[in-house]
Amino acid sequence: MKSNEHPRFTISPYLVFVLIHSMQFGPEYLSMSNIPIQLAGQDTWISVILCGLSFHVIIWMMYRILNRNETDLIQIHQRFFGKLAGGGLNFIFIIYFLLIASFQLRFFIEIIQVWLFKDLETWSLAFVLLLLVYYIVAGGFRVIVGICMFSLLRIVTILAMFFPADYFHFNNLTPLFDHSLSEIVKAGKEMTFPFLGVEMLFFCYTFIKTPQKSQKWAHFANFITTVSYLLIILFSLLLFKPEQLSVEIWSQLTKYKFIQFPFIERFDYIGAAAQLLWVVPILCFCFWAASRVCKLMFTVKQRSALPILLILVFAAVCFIPDHSHIEVVQKMLYDIGFYLIYAYIPFVFLVDVIRMKVRRTV
Repeated sequence: MKSNEHPRFTISPYLVFVLIHSMQFGPEYLSMSNIPIQLAGQDTWISVILCGLSFHVIIWMMYRILNRNETDLIQIHQRFFGKLAGGGLNFIFIIYFLLIASFQLRFFIEIIQVWLFKDLETWSLAFVLLLLVYYIVAGGFRVIVGICMFSLLRIVTILAMFFPADYFHFNNLTPLFDHSLSEIVKAGKEMTFPFLGVEMLFFCYTFIKTPQKSQKWAHFANFITTVSYLLIILFSLLLFKPEQLSVEIWSQLTKYKFIQFPFIERFDYIGAAAQLLWVVPILCFCFWAASRVCKLMFTVKQRSALPILLILVFAAVCFIPDHSHIEVVQKMLYDIGFYLIYAYIPFVFLVDVIRMKVRRTV
């Protein structure tokens, strides 16, 4: 199958790795270990592996749906559920992407306010970043993927996690298998949100040259994300005890305090500022997907819908005043993401299987 889009708007299959990894690996990794470790303790690494494996199954389901129908989820909704119900589902995804963008932007701004500039106004940084996002998204899908490629420089800050090795306490990893299956599963549920991002395949499928060949790259991206999160969890266990993590908001940034160079006094400042490389790709993809759904639903130009969406997110970010309200939004997105991955996608998969069997019997 060939892409439905003009070739100059499409990307090579291997770039799906960049796309998925950029969407999955967001700034929430800074605090993702806190709650799972409190639930499953030193066995949290099992939860990470189970969550990563389950996402491989979800990616397989998504490609089965997309390859059979040879179009994106926007058209699949209307094909499966009719124009009215399908349009309603597409509209829900617009809200979903705007919520993700609002949370990610406010989460990043809070990090900057706490670690770098305590008197920084939320609206000022939000305004500047949204202008940057508008400039990137207006450039088109390929420009966004290019930004994702550039953001891979962030791997430098991930490698910095190895520097505090002198402070590791390997006895924190024992005893193994000391928690029940229910505790491990609950910890895995809390890991769902950091793994989110694979759903973007539903919307960029038609922008991939020979998209069937991209499935292995999507699985590879999820594998790398799983390994990265596994290292983060292990390093958190080696450096902190579960009771210590209960009072740490961003344990990953705290780890950067252990890193010292003769020419850099506060490496944690670099780690906090570097989160820009995590958040910008996610913001760009969320606005691109939301504006594309608007384009196909309301027959408006994507660039015309984009400013309206930016204004909505700007207003939402300004109305999230402090950390407690950020946590409320985060908890809501945790629940939405969990049911999207483990309920809605399998449901669409089953509907597709039933439709195919009915068509064969007719």
